[in-house]
Amino acid sequence: MLSRLVFYGRTNVKIGESAGMIKSILAAASDYSPASGLTGGLVFNEKYMMEVIEGAREQVSKRLRLLFEDPRIEDLTVLAISTIDKRVFEGWAVGYAGRTIDAERLYLKYSPTVDINPTTMSAAAVLDFVREFCALDTLYVQRTGLAEQRTPAPPLQATPTRPTPPRQDPPVETIRVVNTKTMAPT
Repeated sequence: MLSRLVFYGRTNVKIGESAGMIKSILAAASDYSPASGLTGGLVFNEKYMMEVIEGAREQVSKRLRLLFEDPRIEDLTVLAISTIDKRVFEGWAVGYAGRTIDAERLYLKYSPTVDINPTTMSAAAVLDFVREFCALDTLYVQRTGLAEQRTPAPPLQATPTRPTPPRQDPPVETIRVVNTKTMAPT
């Protein structure tokens, strides 16, 4: 029987430790694979984390027990745990809720401001937000599992095409990580 757990918590990050937290969460995400039986998504920043976990009831329960012991999370709040007929996540994805145009559009879709706050969201809104955020095509999202193993489908019919000129990418800019508590560059 499949189950889904939807929850959020406050991240326990001190000023100046956000880069280390990001690395440790992304490293932990690599533990999830199709063989683990768990799918879902995690979105986090320096203030909050939101997560959806899908899988066998026993596996989801074990993961929840581990989360209550995780020192990176404070005030873990379970919004919903339910039996489901099918999964909405094909693999596992972790996203850092940074400041990009696409991310801020999602924040405004689910929150009153561009500062995401799961304490004001329903379980359904957190589920939809995590699913949409983890589907963004951005460097801020890391995926593992079945979703990454798919190969693109071949075209339905071969049609002659003109050669495309080389793509001109805009110049690459350096990304600054800004500590949201002090708004000072780190």
